[in-house]
Amino acid sequence: MFPLHSKLFRFVAAALATVAFVSVTDAGWVTIKNDTNKAIVVQEVITVNMKQVRGKPTKLLAGESFREFQNAAGVKSYEVLDAANKNTSLWNGNLNCKADSQSFSVTVVQGKVGVFQIPEPKKN
Repeated sequence: MFPLHSKLFRFVAAALATVAFVSVTDAGWVTIKNDTNKAIVVQEVITVNMKQVRGKPTKLLAGESFREFQNAAGVKSYEVLDAANKNTSLWNGNLNCKADSQSFSVTVVQGKVGVFQIPEPKKN
C-alpha cells in the first residue's frame, strides 16, 4: 500500500510544482508611487465589449505607494484621478507591464501629471 501512496504523492507534488513555476514566470509585481504633493486615486481601466470597466480605486496620499500583482504580462490601462474631486482625471494611459517586477512614479512635470517608469536597480 505504501508504494501506491508514494507514487501518488510524487505525481501530485510534481504537478503542483509545475503549475507554480509556470505562473510565477509569467507574472510580476507592479508598484505605483505617488510622488506628487497631493492625494490621488489610481484605477485600472479595462475594456470589455466596447465598454470601459474600472477596477478597484486605490487612494494614495503624497509619498504612498501600492503594489499590484499582475498574473500576465501585457499593456495595462490606468487612470489617475484627483482624490478631492474624483470626476477630474489627472492622467490616463497605458503602462507596459512586463513579466518582471516594475515600478512607476506619478509625478508633476511642468504643471502636468504624468506616470513614468522607474528604472530597476542593477543587480550585481
